[in-house]
Amino acid sequence: METENIKKKYFATIEETEVDEEGRVILAEETPVEQVEEPTAEEVEEVAEAIEEVTEEQEIGEEGGEAQEEIAAADAAVAFEAADAEAVIDSAAPAKPKYVNKSFAQKMLVADEVIQDRYDELKNYALRYKKIKARISKKFDSFNKGRLQFIKLSVAGKTLKLYLNMDIATTDPKFHCKDVSDKKTYVATPVLLRIKSGRAVKYAKILIDRCAELYELKENKKFVEVDAIALVEAAAAPKQKAKVEEGNEE
Repeated sequence: METENIKKKYFATIEETEVDEEGRVILAEETPVEQVEEPTAEEVEEVAEAIEEVTEEQEIGEEGGEAQEEIAAADAAVAFEAADAEAVIDSAAPAKPKYVNKSFAQKMLVADEVIQDRYDELKNYALRYKKIKARISKKFDSFNKGRLQFIKLSVAGKTLKLYLNMDIATTDPKFHCKDVSDKKTYVATPVLLRIKSGRAVKYAKILIDRCAELYELKENKKFVEVDAIALVEAAAAPKQKAKVEEGNEE
């Protein structure tokens, strides 16, 4: 009986095996495994920057933003309590990956020294105009004169972003500025300049001066420079509830 089973397996194997005209067995070709190239550092940075832009677009305007966030948080808490009463927690279910949306201060503190230096340089360059004050919020470092929104600074990956309250038609094409006026958050500061080099820092200063000239801002000859990173650290401190403001009254 055992011999019969062996014979059956043997002949079944022979039937499945392909042979050529000379009776030689043709071996099945293995399916080649497709190799996936690792993403480059530039591609990773582009993805990170794209994520940052999406999260920035979802942010509401800073004016009155905190009040709306508190209302939304209260509504979310009520909804969570109602759902929690009926929910069954499955401890075996794997946790889903969560994207941590860091604040401007958190991102600036972990940025490399080059970005921090450029930020410090541009912050002081903008503050040298009279009555300009800077305020660090969740997404930006905003520079205003009273109700006039002058410029904003933000950071995404290895890119420092400058937003200006001016018409993109008045900018030099070689600056490669972008019109972001279609996004609600940037209606007041619709011109975007991405700063990734020393040359871009020079372009940023030119645009800041043009924007200041547009609103007839005067330079404060007695302006004393601030430590931009120290102010960011103060804004990021848990005990610091009030938004950090700095500037001059002259």
